[in-house]
Amino acid sequence: MNPNEEKLLKDLRHHSNDHSPTLVPHPWFKEKFQPTFFYLDGYADLLLTVRALTYLSMRAIKPELGSDDVMDRNEEEFIHQAMTIANRLMPVGEEALMDHLNLFYREEKKSKDEE
Repeated sequence: MNPNEEKLLKDLRHHSNDHSPTLVPHPWFKEKFQPTFFYLDGYADLLLTVRALTYLSMRAIKPELGSDDVMDRNEEEFIHQAMTIANRLMPVGEEALMDHLNLFYREEKKSKDEE
């Protein structure tokens, strides 16, 4: 693990206690947590979200794979669905933890540019 990763994990562990209302202990899986504010509108919402995240992941990894007219036509919808889920997972006021991730990625990019 590189020093930036170690610093990120240390910062997240240190500040995670400041954000306890977001996560609660999972009732069945020991030492696991579940989000308290997350919700779906039903099974259709779940399936559409999984489809959107799968499609966006495929496009990010290999843009030339899995492209067709139907998927391309719905790309904006997929992005909107993924952003909606991200917003539900990160309640208002909890964005401070994202600052640690953004700092990590900036430092990683800077170290790669210096190489």
